[in-house]
Amino acid sequence: SFAARMGHFEAALAATRRAVVLDPLSRATHSALSRALYAARSYQEAVAASAEVISLEPDYKTTYGERGLAYYGLGDLERARASCETKPDYWHSQQCLAVIYDKLGRHANAEAELAKLKAAQGDTDAYQYATIYAQWGDLPKALEWLETALRLRDPGLVYLKTDPLLNPLRQEARFKAIVRELKFPS
Repeated sequence: SFAARMGHFEAALAATRRAVVLDPLSRATHSALSRALYAARSYQEAVAASAEVISLEPDYKTTYGERGLAYYGLGDLERARASCETKPDYWHSQQCLAVIYDKLGRHANAEAELAKLKAAQGDTDAYQYATIYAQWGDLPKALEWLETALRLRDPGLVYLKTDPLLNPLRQEARFKAIVRELKFPS
C-alpha cells in the first residue's frame, strides 16, 4: 500500500496481487489491491477489486466510497453516486458524495455532505476536506486545508503524492512546498 502511495505502482500492484493469490478470502488483500489500482489510475480494475471486497464483506463501509471514487475516475457519476449512497453515514462516503453531488450540479447536497463530515470529524479530516475543495475548484481553500493537515500531521497526508483528487493542486507552489515538507521517499 505504501509503495502505491509513493507512486511505485509496478511494485505495489505486484505485491497486492500476490497477497490476493496467497489469501484470496481476505477482505484486506482485495481492499489493498483496490486502493493500489485506484492510485495507479486503473479505475476499471479498482471497481472490479472493490466488487471482490464487497462479496467477501458486504458491511465493510470503506469500500463503497472507494468504489464510488473509482467510478468517478471513470467519469461514471451515476454509478459513483449510487455506490457512495450505499453507506451514506460513513466518512468516506460523505467525502465521495460531496465531490459527486457537486459534479452533478447538486451543490446544496454537496455542501450538506461536507457539513456532516466536518460536524462529525472536526479538523481531524483536514486532508479529506482538501480533496473536496480541490475537486470543487476552490484551490485556495484546498491548500489551506492541506496546510492544516500538515500542521496537525493528518495521517491522510500519506495519500498526497498520488491521490487523483488532488490533481488540480499539483502545479501550485504551496502544494509543492507541502510535498517538500513531507520529505517523501522517491
